Amino acid sequence: ATVAKVLHEDQVFRIDHFLGKETVQNILAFRFANGLFEPVWNRDRIDHVQITAAETIGVEGRGRFYDPTGCLRDMVPNHLFQLLAMIAMEPPAAFTTEAMHRRRAEVIEAVRPIKP
Repeated sequence: ATVAKVLHEDQVFRIDHFLGKETVQNILAFRFANGLFEPVWNRDRIDHVQITAAETIGVEGRGRFYDPTGCLRDMVPNHLFQLLAMIAMEPPAAFTTEAMHRRRAEVIEAVRPIKP
């Protein structure tokens, strides 16, 4: 509420704490600014992708959050799906918020649900 008193919505950049990590931020530069990787970064050349979330810390003071939510609900839809989207998305027409959002959404919409 305080930020909205000073800035317009289009001046505010919100980011999930996990997606703000340097390694995650570097994915887009690694993919789209690298002339070696971009031409071969496609389903014809990449067999599979494995995303590993190796945490080095425990719950540590986040018990109130994790008890009802659980690690799986926190990590998979919030963090790991976003990583998947960044890795698998098609190049955007422009590097605008809307274009990036659209490309990431296409990936998430293409994920097939797991059948029990």
